Amino acid sequence: MRYPLSFAQEHALSLPEPLSHATWLDGPVDPVALQRAMDVVVARHPTLRTSVSASGEQVVSETGRVVVEHVVVPGDVERAESMAAALVGQPFDLSREPLLRASVIEVGADAFLFALVAHRVIADRSALAMLIADLSTVYGEGLSELPPSWMDYGDYAVWQRERLDGEELARQLEHWREVLRDVPAPLRLPTGHRADRVTAAVDPAAVRRLVDVAEGVGATLSTVSLAAYAVVLSRYARVDDLVVEVPVSGRVRVELEPIAGPFADAVPVRVSLAGEPAFGDLLVRVRNATAHAVSHDEVPLTKLAEELEVDLSAPRFTFGPRAAPALDLPGVTVRGHAVLTGTAEADLDLRADERGTLTLEHRTDPGFAAWLLRSVVAVLEHASADTAVAELPVPAPEGDWSAVTEPSPNGVVRPVTAEPEADEDPVPSRDRIEETMAGIWAELLRTTEPIGPHDNLFARGSGSLTAVRFAARIADLYGVTLPMDRIVTSPTIAALAEVVSAELAPDPPDDTARDAALADLSDDELDDLLRAVVAARERRRTTEGDLR
Repeated sequence: MRYPLSFAQEHALSLPEPLSHATWLDGPVDPVALQRAMDVVVARHPTLRTSVSASGEQVVSETGRVVVEHVVVPGDVERAESMAAALVGQPFDLSREPLLRASVIEVGADAFLFALVAHRVIADRSALAMLIADLSTVYGEGLSELPPSWMDYGDYAVWQRERLDGEELARQLEHWREVLRDVPAPLRLPTGHRADRVTAAVDPAAVRRLVDVAEGVGATLSTVSLAAYAVVLSRYARVDDLVVEVPVSGRVRVELEPIAGPFADAVPVRVSLAGEPAFGDLLVRVRNATAHAVSHDEVPLTKLAEELEVDLSAPRFTFGPRAAPALDLPGVTVRGHAVLTGTAEADLDLRADERGTLTLEHRTDPGFAAWLLRSVVAVLEHASADTAVAELPVPAPEGDWSAVTEPSPNGVVRPVTAEPEADEDPVPSRDRIEETMAGIWAELLRTTEPIGPHDNLFARGSGSLTAVRFAARIADLYGVTLPMDRIVTSPTIAALAEVVSAELAPDPPDDTARDAALADLSDDELDDLLRAVVAARERRRTTEGDLR
């Protein structure tokens, strides 16, 4: 069966890393029984039998199999974890299912490492947890089959595409057009580093005080942490209007809960710190903005950015700690989890729980990440409902990071660009434009592989959100608007550079006024003008001879 890709699947094609899960298990794991359980789970969930065609459709096979590789490495824990990590590094061939890998690595008689790696086009974290739960049920109860889901993921993709079209899409976009009117440009962060995480804990006395502050306005401690995060980002970027991305499940109907597949999404929460508010007032703003955004979560973030033609990439804030699913097998205990890859799914992702524990997952300069988390803690430990936001302490950064944004006269944040040298050619060459545009696209894909001028950009693993971000960067850099339909129909650097180069080319001189002025001259005036030109050329020739 063939179905269109859902919006989440389209976005997944541009994500750099697959999902991974690895759990150390102590006890008598039966690899053969685990394979039988996997066969039953694959039969239940069509997404595990899904591939992606060259034309951009999901193709679901009637039957399929995910092999649970059984490997024995006696006593070598380090090698076992290295082998599991290698599963992540192996690229998936999207045209061939399954897009899921599984391995059970035996280190001892009762010591196993169970690993799963899934391409994000077939699963999100909730779906992966669902698959692990089904595996546990089938293995533990010895089932030979599971009831099928009431709806296949492919049918959901069709429903989503049909629903978010025409009048329904226009209706839902009305809310976001108002919320995101004159939305500021994304914050520029010191990114490009390997994924990492840092943690911190807020002083318990401050936590108790902040709980009272939150309860006073009907908020949670996590919302207080989001407000403090906004304060620090605001100081870093020197702006009083910014967007924070908040993840949502993407399962917009309760009926979608049991369906395995990628649904996870995010909503843009716009936070205003204008008007010198007290921290309690800011908390109310953040609470309301978050509630309104989450209640309008049906339009996927990529679709929203595409329709409104804005770049909505932003630092992320996640409510609550990330759940860690694990196999629940008879007579087997979970010793712990192994981290196969960097866990950061955004350049910045701050997680906060209701006990005052903060975890920052990031792909930024490590020093910057440490400073940012330290600053959030400082704000939280000094904040009260009546504290003016402007008076909250943010430690001076120890590194050399520039905010690289500044407010423009109309209030929209624009990237800071160096003033051109006085003798610099204001119009860059076509080759220079191609080189710059290729560099921007590679940066958005987080790849070091060169992008050729005639490469199909979408074949390099990008999607519509990447295209929107690319267009925004080009508009910032050159002041040229690249139409989205042009990016889609001519997705090469050469074709798009031609558009930019043509827009930047100076207009040819208008000789109409000059010709009209000459036509008004009499014959004597034309003779005088001609003699003056000849005399000027003679003087220049004489001067050049003297210089030689």
